[in-house]
Amino acid sequence: MSIAGLLAQANGEAEEETGHFIDGFVDTVTSPEGADRLADWVTTGIEWVLLAALFVIPVLLIVSGAKGRRYGMAAGGLVGLVAMWWYRVRPEQIVASGTHSYRVDGERFECRDALLDAEGDFLSCGDSGIAEQARQNTVLDNWVIPVGDWGEQVVFWVDNNMKATLEIIEWPFAKLLNIIVDQWLLQMSWLTVCIAVFFLGWAVRNLQVGVLSFIGLMICGLLGEAYWRETALTIGFIGVAVLLCVIVGIPVGVLCGRVDGAWKVVRPVLDAMQVVHSFVYMLPFIFFFGVGSVSATMVTMTFALPPLIRLTNLGIRQVPEDVVEASRAYGAPEWRVLTDVQLPLARPAIMTGLNQTLLLAISMLGIAAIMGAGGLGRLLFQAISNQDVALAVSGGLAFFLVAVVLDRLSQPEASDSGNLLSRIVRAWRNRRTPEKLLMEAESGGESAGAARDIEPATPAEAFVAPSGAERSAVIATAIGSLVTLIALLLPWNIDAGLVSGYARSTDVDLRTETCSGNWIEMRSLDPLAADGAALVCDGDTEFVSNAYNGISASGGSWFGILIGLASIVALYAAYSTLFRPGRGSRWFASHGAVVFSTAALVSAMAYALSRAPDNVEELLIYRRGSGVYLAVGGALIATAAACVWLWRAPMAARRPLSASIGWGRMLGALSAVLLLVMGGYAGWSFDTRTESVINEELQTELNTIAAEGAAAGTAATAARAEAEQAALDGDVELEKQKRKEENVALSLAGVRAADIASKIAEAKRTGDVIHDGFESEGAGLGIWTLIVGLAALVMTVPAIGMLGIDELFRYRWSALVAGAGLGIALVALAWVVTIVRVADANFVSGVGIVFVMTAGVTLFATSKGTLSEFERTKVYGDVPSKTG
Repeated sequence: MSIAGLLAQANGEAEEETGHFIDGFVDTVTSPEGADRLADWVTTGIEWVLLAALFVIPVLLIVSGAKGRRYGMAAGGLVGLVAMWWYRVRPEQIVASGTHSYRVDGERFECRDALLDAEGDFLSCGDSGIAEQARQNTVLDNWVIPVGDWGEQVVFWVDNNMKATLEIIEWPFAKLLNIIVDQWLLQMSWLTVCIAVFFLGWAVRNLQVGVLSFIGLMICGLLGEAYWRETALTIGFIGVAVLLCVIVGIPVGVLCGRVDGAWKVVRPVLDAMQVVHSFVYMLPFIFFFGVGSVSATMVTMTFALPPLIRLTNLGIRQVPEDVVEASRAYGAPEWRVLTDVQLPLARPAIMTGLNQTLLLAISMLGIAAIMGAGGLGRLLFQAISNQDVALAVSGGLAFFLVAVVLDRLSQPEASDSGNLLSRIVRAWRNRRTPEKLLMEAESGGESAGAARDIEPATPAEAFVAPSGAERSAVIATAIGSLVTLIALLLPWNIDAGLVSGYARSTDVDLRTETCSGNWIEMRSLDPLAADGAALVCDGDTEFVSNAYNGISASGGSWFGILIGLASIVALYAAYSTLFRPGRGSRWFASHGAVVFSTAALVSAMAYALSRAPDNVEELLIYRRGSGVYLAVGGALIATAAACVWLWRAPMAARRPLSASIGWGRMLGALSAVLLLVMGGYAGWSFDTRTESVINEELQTELNTIAAEGAAAGTAATAARAEAEQAALDGDVELEKQKRKEENVALSLAGVRAADIASKIAEAKRTGDVIHDGFESEGAGLGIWTLIVGLAALVMTVPAIGMLGIDELFRYRWSALVAGAGLGIALVALAWVVTIVRVADANFVSGVGIVFVMTAGVTLFATSKGTLSEFERTKVYGDVPSKTG
C-alpha cells in the first residue's frame, strides 16, 4: 500500500475526499456559527445582569439600611447609586455592551461594544468602546510605585559588590553537576546505569521495583543515543537537586523540630516559598547566575525543599515524649537521643518528605528546560516549539518512565498504592500541608499493622504436594518447555530472513556467493549501485546455503528470545511445584505455567504462520528451519500439559470471589478486540528505503536516464581524447570544437545524474511503502493476533461467570485468557524489537503495533486480579501447645 495513491486526488483522478464519516456526522449536527451566536447572547446577558446588579445592590443597601435604621449603610448605598448613575448615564459617550444592529448612511451592519453618544446615536465600531473604557485607567500612570527600579538597583548592587558570595553559592551546584552528570552518568555505558538502578531498586525496595526500574531505563536507552543522553542529564539534574535538598532540608527540619524558636522563624519563610509561583523563582537566579543547569538546579531545589523541612519537623515532633524522656532518664546525651531515638522513629515522615521533594523536582523539569538546563524537558519544549509530534511522543515516554522509576525508588513502603499522576497531584495539592500525606501513609500502615497484632497459635501447615495425574502433567510441562528451549538452537531461517527480511535489505538473500575465478569491479548502469560500481566474477559462481537459529538477528531474533523467556518461566513453575510446592511467587504455580506456555505457543505459531516479504519469495530460496516447527510442537505440548495441570491442581482462593458477573472484564475484552481490529488496519511497517519506493516503471525510467548519462560520459571521454590529439597535431580549431563537445557531454551527464537524484528523492517523499497487519503483502500477523483475540473473547465468557459462578471454573478460564493476552503482547513486542535490532535506515515499525500490544496487555490485565487470588491448598497438623 503506497501513499502515492492518495496523492492522485490532487490530479483529479479520484473524487474529493470528504473526511471520515464521524467527521461528516459531527459537521452535520453542529454549527460553529450558531454556537458563536449563542455565546454572544450568553455574554451579553451576563453583562446586563452585572450592570443591573451594580444598580440593584446600592438600592438594596438603601432599603435595608432604612428599615434597620442603619443610616450609614443607607448613606453608602446612596453614594454608590449616585456614582453608578454618574459613571454609566452621565457620560457624553457610552459603550453599548454586546452585539447590536445599526444603520449608518442607509447601510445596516452589526457591531459589538459600539461607542454611542448621550442620545444613543452610533459613533464608531471595533474596539472603540473598550478603548474608551481603558482610557479611564490612564490616571494610574500619574501614581507609579517604582518597585521595578528598586529591584533593578538591588540586583545591580549585589552583582557588582558580592561576586565572591555568589561564587560560593554557585560552587556546590556546579561541582555536583560536573561530578554526577558530566563525569559519571554521561561517561558510563547506558547498560551500566540500568544495572546500577536495578540493584539500587532491589536494595532499597524489592526485586520487582528493581526489575521494573531496569526495564524503564532500558526503554529510554532503546529510544536512541540522543534520548539516553537527555535521560542521563535528567536523572543527574534531579539527583543533584534532591541531594542538596536532603543536605539542607533534613538538618533544618531537625532544628525546627527540636527548637520552637527556629520553627517560628522558618515557618513563614516556607509559607512564602510555597505561595510564590515557580516562574517567579526563575528571575533572581537568572539575574545572578545566568541561564543553564546551575540556575535551574537552584530553582528546583528552592521549589522542592519546603515539604522535606516540614515533614522532618513533623516527624521529630511526633516522636512520643515518654520515649524521649526515657532515653534521657537513662543518661543518653542529646546527640544520642537524636540519632538513636528521634531520627529512627521519624524515618517514615522523613521518607515521605523525600518522596514529595522528588515529585516536586520532577514537576519542575519543564521550567528547568526553559532556563536552559537540558534533559528530557528540553526535548519536550523543543517538540512543542517545532510542533514535532514524533519528538513529543518519544520524549514524553522517556520523561514518564524516568519519573515513574525515580518515584518508585523513593516511595515509602506504606504508600505503594496510586499511580504517578495521582501522587504528583497530591504533592502539589498538599505543598503547604504535607503532614496530610504522612497521615495517609500512617493510616495505611496502621491498617496493615492491625492485622499483624498478636495472633493466636495456628496449627502447622504445608502446601499439598503434586501427585498422580497432576505430577505427570507438571513433568510433561517441563519436557515441553525444554523442547521449546532446545528448538531455539536449531535453524529457524535458511538462506533468507523472515521478519528481518522486511527490515534489512541484506537479509533478502543470505546465501554466500563464491567465485571460482576472480572478482572484477566493473561500472554499473544501475543508479542504485554503490559508488556506481558492481563486482563481477570472471569464472563460475556458486551459492552456499546458510541457516540461522532462533536467537540470531537473521533468525528468530526477539521472537525466539521472548519464546525462550516464557518457556523458562513455565519450566521454573514446574520445578517450583515439584520441589517447592506453594512457596515463592504465586505465578510459579499451575496458572503461571498456563499463561507463559500459552504465550510461547501464540508467539511461535505467529512466527510459523507469518508470510515472508515479496522480494524474498520471488527468489524461491527461503525455507523455514526445523527449529520453528519444533518450537511450535514443544510449546503445544507444554500448553496442553499445563492445562491438564491447571485442571488437576488443588487451588483455592484466599478470599471469596465476587458472585456477580464481571461485566467490566467483558468490556475490557471487547475493547481489546476493537484495538486488534484497529491495529490490523493500521500500519505495521513504514518503508522509505530507496530500493522499496522505486517501482518497475520508475526503475525503467532511471535506467534510461542512467544510460543517457553513461553515453554522455563516454562521448565526453572520446571528445577529450580527440581534443588532446588535435592539440598534438597543432589543429587549434578542431581542439576548440572537441573541447566544446566535451563540455556539452559533461554537462549532459551532470544533468542526468541530477535527474536521477531528484526522482529518487521525490519517490522517497511521496512513495512510502506501508504494510498493515491484514494485507497479503505484509507478514499478516494482524490476522493471527485477531484470531487469538477473538478466542480470548470467547474464553472470557466462562471466565467472568456467565456460565457459572464456581470459583475454580472461572479461575481456570481466566488463566487461558491471560495467556492469550500475553501472547498477543509478545508478538507485537517481538516485531518491534526485531525490527529495531536489524532495521535499515528509513524503515520503522508502525503504530498498529502499539494498538496490538495495548490489546494484549488489556486482555492480560482483565484476568490478572482473579489469578493473583489463588494459591495451592494447605494441609494442617495439630495446634502447637503453649509452653511456659
